[in-house]
Amino acid sequence: MNALAFHLIAAWLAFAWHGTPEVRASNILAFLPTETHSHFNGFKPLLRELVKRGHNLTLVSPFSLGNDLLYTHIEVEKHYLEKKINHMDRSRLLNKLPVVVYVLWLGPKITKIALDRNAVKNFIRNDGSSFDLVLFENFFTESCVTIGHKYGAPVVQLLPFNTNPRVSQWHGNPYNPAYIPEFTSNFPTGMSFVQRLGNTALAFFSTCMYRLVSIPQHRAIMDSYFDYPGHEGRPDLTDMLRNVSLTVYMSNPVLGTVSPTVPNFIPMAGTHTTPAKQLPQDLKEIVDGAKNGVVFFSMGSVIQASKMPNETVSLLLSELGKIKQTVLWKWEDDSIPDLPKNVIVRKWFPQNDVLGHPNCRLFITHGGIHSMIETIYHGVPVLCLSVFGDQAQNCIQAKSKGFAEYIPFFELTSKAFGDNLRSLLDDSRYKVNAQKSSAILKDNPISLMDNVVFWIEYVIRHKGAHHLKTAANDIYWFQFLLLDVVAFVSLLSTVFVYISFKCFRCTFRKCLKRKNNKISSEKKVQ
Repeated sequence: MNALAFHLIAAWLAFAWHGTPEVRASNILAFLPTETHSHFNGFKPLLRELVKRGHNLTLVSPFSLGNDLLYTHIEVEKHYLEKKINHMDRSRLLNKLPVVVYVLWLGPKITKIALDRNAVKNFIRNDGSSFDLVLFENFFTESCVTIGHKYGAPVVQLLPFNTNPRVSQWHGNPYNPAYIPEFTSNFPTGMSFVQRLGNTALAFFSTCMYRLVSIPQHRAIMDSYFDYPGHEGRPDLTDMLRNVSLTVYMSNPVLGTVSPTVPNFIPMAGTHTTPAKQLPQDLKEIVDGAKNGVVFFSMGSVIQASKMPNETVSLLLSELGKIKQTVLWKWEDDSIPDLPKNVIVRKWFPQNDVLGHPNCRLFITHGGIHSMIETIYHGVPVLCLSVFGDQAQNCIQAKSKGFAEYIPFFELTSKAFGDNLRSLLDDSRYKVNAQKSSAILKDNPISLMDNVVFWIEYVIRHKGAHHLKTAANDIYWFQFLLLDVVAFVSLLSTVFVYISFKCFRCTFRKCLKRKNNKISSEKKVQ
């Protein structure tokens, strides 16, 4: 039984046998000060649901939950850093270095930028509220776990990606590189020997260098920014990470690698999916009137298609102009290139509603987890053009499920794009596999949102739910890897082999001596 099934069935049984558990209105802090809009959009439905269920939520973030809910918003100043970065620039250092390398300094940098905002500094130093639970996003921002110590509350960490060695090591969560690809490895689930060798090296590098490089930086950040009454007696950063009560991670077995997890690791990808609503009238007329269907093209909320190199834009438009379908392209700039007759560009489209329209034939996307889960939910095939981060891994997994094709953005060619585009539109197997994956995603004993909320409230009810933690939290790394057992067995084996060798040699010498004596005696008789 996989981890998702276990958590869903456990939650369902709780509802079935006892009804909805009694939950009082709890005071919850959501500490999300980083300016990562795409991540916030993934967590936003969960935060809204907690408010709808009567909890008193305090949100520390540059982004809001909307004006229709009653909650406290500590608004963090925006610097619009995401829009200033051109992810399409091949010469950028981040596009040249492996992800596992640049996150060693990117994580601390993101954390510093977020914590250095006046609203955040003032909140950490002066807020005197009391909370029953603290949520924080761990986007390589481990020092933010310290906010839980300030309030003496159980901590839930929200991961905007799948489980990985970096996080798993603090919780004894299984992470076997023999069959679980490191999320930055770009390896498929069924790895060859060479890939397993590389995956093992990546997992080892990620774990060790994280401890040696990132953790010292986060300790310094913690000491600089988390200056509140009582901070002098707080535990070490690694101890606070081990004390996290619940990890809610952005993945789902329908897309990510199926792997075992400890009971306090809960998947949440899919909680933001909703049935499609009716399109705005002008867009509805376009989509309804597309005789051969529509192709939707969007690179998400962070990557701006309008910043693509001119030659890439020309390449894409040339191939898109050859198909019969109407193309809806999310284009963020006022400067619009010469477009084929079948291509329509706008600065924004209601993505969920377009994907959910029965006339949507194909989704061209960067491969972000939220976009991938939405297209799976609506059963639409995908052409992935991954740019950075975990996008490539999401695309590889989607291709392995049979409903996607994958081209790394910086390896894009007219032939590769055109061939894959036509294949996805002409081969019905992609649509069939997309619908199969959609059926799997939707087939749960309770909704994915109810499952996540159940376990968050479970942590509140049981004051941190420390009984969910494994004994792996209390042993050294060499004990977790059984290196002490291996060393002991190796020592015993060595001693046994040594004693056996000595006995054999002694016996052999005695036999040889006896034989020599016998030969000598026979010679004397002669």
